Amino acid sequence: MAYLIIDRKLFIISILNLFLAYKIYDYIKASEKKIIRIPIAMNTSNEYIYQTLITLTSLSENSNKDNIYDINILIPKNFFIDYRLKILQFELKYKNINIILIESEEPYVKFENYNSKFSKFFLHLLIPGYDKIIYLNYNALILSDLEELFNINLEENYFSGFLSNDNISLYNNFNISLNKSINTDILLINTKKLKEDNKIGDFKKIYNKYKDKNPNEKLMINIIFYNNTGILPSKYGMPNFDNVDDGLNYNEKILDICKYEKEEFISSFYEPIIIDLLICKPWEKGKKCKQSDAWWYYAKKNVYFNEIKEKYAFLFE
Repeated sequence: MAYLIIDRKLFIISILNLFLAYKIYDYIKASEKKIIRIPIAMNTSNEYIYQTLITLTSLSENSNKDNIYDINILIPKNFFIDYRLKILQFELKYKNINIILIESEEPYVKFENYNSKFSKFFLHLLIPGYDKIIYLNYNALILSDLEELFNINLEENYFSGFLSNDNISLYNNFNISLNKSINTDILLINTKKLKEDNKIGDFKKIYNKYKDKNPNEKLMINIIFYNNTGILPSKYGMPNFDNVDDGLNYNEKILDICKYEKEEFISSFYEPIIIDLLICKPWEKGKKCKQSDAWWYYAKKNVYFNEIKEKYAFLFE
């Protein structure tokens, strides 16, 4: 009978070497994985600090931790130091979150008849280095990772957003015939194309022409880029309708050539990825608003929840 004699010390060393080899292989494979950087742009002010914190909390909590989020936030010069620190704390709690605060008025001094409410036209100047960027309003709740949204092909579009059911006759005052209109709270923006095509001249020309009509940013985007706006899937920017029937009624009022398919719209209503708190704002009307529970849920996950509760709890009693 033959016996296999194994030196105990040699056996242990062999096992350790195998384990080390496995760890090295695992490390190499991990290092080969492509890091996805997802740039985000937002605006905020002293008035909307807590809404901004809740939007950032929902984004951070639901992000894929293997993705890096560069969150660029445009702030006014008078933005409180305490509020700046409140936003920067996200970098401490979430390792995949980078916060960049940008004072947003100064770069615009050279643009005559311009103010920062039109910042989306100038993001390619304020936030260089990205071919495209996701814009989020402080009205938004983010319920999943945004890599899929970021990877949408913008093709020749400058801005892609959730379809609006604006009365298209609203644009007749600007001598523009539109085939669609998009909301501008949540956008995928082609900053590369904006930079290459230098649309600032178009913006200044049209703004100066119609400034007496006091056009807002949404109007200006749809007027200037009416041939080059894209449509985001309805799960990215679903307004917080009271019920699905209200949502379907909204969809029916969208131009026939552009409205969402009914099945897609219903699916997005029940399983949205980005909710636009557009119809009813929980910080104004509390429990009367659809998705107020979700807004409060993310408020509770923020380290400054006690402050938020002190300011808004009376709305939810």
